[in-house]
Amino acid sequence: MQMSTPEKIAPRREPTARWERRYREVLDAAATIFADKGYAGASTRDIAERLGVRQASLYYYFLSKEAALEAICELGVREFIANLQAIISNPKTTAAEKLRAAIANHLSPLRSRPAADYIRVFIAHRHELPPGPRQTIAALGRTYQQLVEQMFVEGIDSGELRSDLPPQLATLAFLGLCNSVISNRSMPRSSTIDVIIEEYARIIIGGVAINDAKPTRSRRANRKHRLPARSPAKEN
Repeated sequence: MQMSTPEKIAPRREPTARWERRYREVLDAAATIFADKGYAGASTRDIAERLGVRQASLYYYFLSKEAALEAICELGVREFIANLQAIISNPKTTAAEKLRAAIANHLSPLRSRPAADYIRVFIAHRHELPPGPRQTIAALGRTYQQLVEQMFVEGIDSGELRSDLPPQLATLAFLGLCNSVISNRSMPRSSTIDVIIEEYARIIIGGVAINDAKPTRSRRANRKHRLPARSPAKEN
């Protein structure tokens, strides 16, 4: 994916391939520092020390710590969006195959650093951006969420996923399940990202795909078997 150069991160001259490579190295270092220390606890001095450069030289690549956070969040989510668009638009894959590919797209960055740091920073620290950039990143996040929902809608329309499946709730379940791995740094030792991708694919696909051996209940039947609504339990 070609990197954009926002005005807040403008170089002194037209970006070259060398500048682009160094810019990504600087963002990689910032992403790792933010992931390890938290955005509030990190400083541009920390980033410079990781790179072995003077702190002032960082301003050649971004003008502030906020600008670095914005660039990290934007780069991470734009790559997710581009990959998911390609997955959805592939006419040769089934709905189940698209779901598995979407889970892999979401979790594969966790295999190594600094790729894992970009998504961890996006999940944990995008809310710390100032209002303008925060709204921009939030809009990109909504675009990604809408693509996940589109994947469920198309699977329902094609008859491959349950007809009574609520796409919005399925989307929230998908995102919640995947994001739980990203925000949880302590995973079972026997589990790798590849194992988790396969298991999560099995969990999600098994819950939403049509199974000939177990006919899906109709919406009316599901309403009939719902538990009666209860008022929230009072706190002691």
